[in-house]
Amino acid sequence: MCINNKLFSIRNFYLLASVFLVFTSNVYAKEPSELGFLYKQVIDAPKNNSYNDAISKAIEVNDKYKGDQQSRFTINQPLTTLYSYVGQYEKAISFPTDVPLISEDLIENLSAISAVDKIQAMSEETKIVMINEAHHIALHRTLTASLLQKLWSSGYRYLAIETLSKRDVDINIRGYAIERSGTYSNEPVYAEMIRTAKKLGYQIIAYDDSGSEREKKAAENIFNATFSINKNAKVIVHCGYSHILEKNIKDKRIWLANELANLTGINPLTISQTNLMESKTLEFENPIYNKILNKFNPKIPIVLTDNLGLVWSTMPGQHDVDVIWPRTTYTNTRPDWYIQNYDLIAFEGRWCRNKYPCIIEIRRWNELNAIPFDRLRIEVEPNENVVLRLPLHESIIFGFNEHGEKVFEEKINASKG
Repeated sequence: MCINNKLFSIRNFYLLASVFLVFTSNVYAKEPSELGFLYKQVIDAPKNNSYNDAISKAIEVNDKYKGDQQSRFTINQPLTTLYSYVGQYEKAISFPTDVPLISEDLIENLSAISAVDKIQAMSEETKIVMINEAHHIALHRTLTASLLQKLWSSGYRYLAIETLSKRDVDINIRGYAIERSGTYSNEPVYAEMIRTAKKLGYQIIAYDDSGSEREKKAAENIFNATFSINKNAKVIVHCGYSHILEKNIKDKRIWLANELANLTGINPLTISQTNLMESKTLEFENPIYNKILNKFNPKIPIVLTDNLGLVWSTMPGQHDVDVIWPRTTYTNTRPDWYIQNYDLIAFEGRWCRNKYPCIIEIRRWNELNAIPFDRLRIEVEPNENVVLRLPLHESIIFGFNEHGEKVFEEKINASKG
């Protein structure tokens, strides 16, 4: 499915994590001793509503490794993930997570088309569609969310999600994520992706495993929940980073896409969002990302194709297609992709009792155990208008102080704002 092109200096980065946290992509020879501590903050912060404390601890460790670029890439992963939990999406892309990839510029004769439309068309050729994400970039979850209706129309009925915990046995009955559902699912965009899937009728599958045979066991879990029951099943897999690799040219590790292909005999459609990512600091981007933006000026996520309709991949033979997102624009401090098409409400200092930092959450009034519809960390008293988004029906605003203690609660209608 790919155009053959050359890449120079490709680095697959694999980041050690604990159960419920998805491995990222690069095995470092020497991990910072604090890494396990930081991942515990990522896991525990939603349980204890201790986001401010967790971020402060992560910043402290991050500062310790300022002079060590390789360790900083590793340390930044939990810190940026915590920022994404609390709606600070701009901060989440303000830190380096790996050195830029360097690639040949082979885009001159390519064309840009809608990623969603092309992926829908390509999904007809397979029964497995795999989409990866960078765990600190909530925007990546909106691609899967935007494909759910289109792929449902093509017969896809299962959504396998890596971050989910098998402890939450009721998620398909309940229809939405709660704190114990998983790790990254505590971020509001992730939770809304799950909710959207359930409204459409998808069966949600928690498949992830741990240990040396993690990928093989994960593939078996997906197979047992889908193809072993229905040989004509069609499955979407939403995962992180290198799990979409159909072939690994760097080492002998076999990733989930390869395991699934071997187990099912199906060639999956593998979609990467993690090789050409936006950063607030240009030196941390793949140089070709900016060239693509300058050439095509996309307003929506795109893929590149040649004059035969074949898709371009940064890693031909390893994954099928790269999705390129436009740069994020902001309104009232929030990303436009996040707040557009929603009712909004302006932040009021009384929600924090005018003490900062604080956390504001918007929850549906009849599902208070669900992951918030919006969550935002306010570090200092704002000097400009700040908005939060509202669900369609009645909701409740909660304010929490820097220690995670509730200091405000008020019911509100979606029409206000």
